[in-house]
Amino acid sequence: MNLYKNFKLMHVLLRMRQLKPTFVSFNSLNACNSACPMCAVWRQNEEMLSLPEIIPIVTELKKSGFLVMEISGGEPFLRDDIYDIFAALDEAGFLYTTATNGTLLTPEGIERLKKARGLLQLAVSIDSLDPSTYTRLRGRDFLPVVLRNLELLLAANLPFPVKVNLVMNRLNFRETGAFIDFVRTKGICLSVFPVNQGVGFSHRHTDPQFTPSEDERQQMSEAFKLLAQLRRAGEPLWEYSAFYELAAEYVMGRPVGPCDAGNLYIDLNANGQVAPCLDHEGVGDIRSINMNGLWPALRACRTKIQECSRSTPCCYTCTYNISLTSRNIVSFIRETVRMKSRQLLRALCRRQVQ
Repeated sequence: MNLYKNFKLMHVLLRMRQLKPTFVSFNSLNACNSACPMCAVWRQNEEMLSLPEIIPIVTELKKSGFLVMEISGGEPFLRDDIYDIFAALDEAGFLYTTATNGTLLTPEGIERLKKARGLLQLAVSIDSLDPSTYTRLRGRDFLPVVLRNLELLLAANLPFPVKVNLVMNRLNFRETGAFIDFVRTKGICLSVFPVNQGVGFSHRHTDPQFTPSEDERQQMSEAFKLLAQLRRAGEPLWEYSAFYELAAEYVMGRPVGPCDAGNLYIDLNANGQVAPCLDHEGVGDIRSINMNGLWPALRACRTKIQECSRSTPCCYTCTYNISLTSRNIVSFIRETVRMKSRQLLRALCRRQVQ
C-alpha cells in the first residue's frame, strides 16, 4: 500500500478511535444481475443517483468529516459510470472499498481499476464453492465466471487487496474451512459474516430456507468462535476477531450490544436519502439538505437504533465490525500485522518452491 493511503489510514484510525463520523455506506444502485434470496436490494426499484448528483454529495460528505466510503449495491459494476464514481471519490480525497459479485469484471475494466487511487480493497462475493449451493444462494449459475474473473484480478497485480466474501448461513457453513484453504492458496483474505435475516428497510429479507435448527445455530456459532481463534493466530481472515465472537452470539439470537449507527457510520441510499444505517429509513435527501441540516434528524434516531439493537439486531461488517474495531484499534492492528506477516511468509515460501 502506498504512502498516500498509509497517511490517510492513520487519519482514519485516529478518527475511529475518537468515535467520530468516519464511514459512509453508499448503496450505489438497487439493480443486480444476481437474485440472492437473502437480499432485499434487487427487489426494489432501480432509482439511483446520477454522476452529476454524486460529485457534490461526496464533496459535502468529505467536508463533514467522513473519510471512507463503502460502495455497494445491487451490483456496482452494472453502473456504466462506476469508474467515474471512483475518480470523483479520488478527487474529493476519499478512501473507499467496493464489493461485487464478480460477474461483470473484464480485462479492460480491471486495468482501469489500477487508476483508482483511493481504493482500499475489492471484495468478490462467492458464498459457496459448490456449484449447486452457489446457484441456490446467489440466484444465478455464475460460479465458473466468478472464479475465472477472480483469477484475472489476482493476475493483474493490483495496487490494493482483493478478498473473498462469505455470507455464512445454514446452507454453507460447513464450507468455511474449504474457503480458508481456498484463499490461503490464492494469497488473499476471507471476509465472513452471518446472514442477516428479519425485517429491514433495504438489505435484509426474510426467507425460511435460512432459518437454522438449534443444532445448526450451535454449529455456526462454533464456526465463528473458531474463526476468531484463527484470526488471532494470523490466518488470512479480514475482520477483527471480536467481530467473529460477536457473530457467534448473533447466530444464537443473543444481544449484540450497542450500535454506532448514525454517528460513526451512516448510509447513503441509491435515491439520495441519508439514513443512520442500511436497515433504517432515510431522514432526508442530501441533494436538498446538507449534512448540517441532516445531523439533528440522524441523532433523533438514537432511541430507534437502541431499540433495533435490542429487538431486531443486525451483524454487518459495515456496522458492528467497524464499531468493535474502533474500540480496539491497538489489538486490531496487532492482529492484522500478524496476519499480513504470515501471508507474506507463505508467499515467499511458494516462490521458493516454484
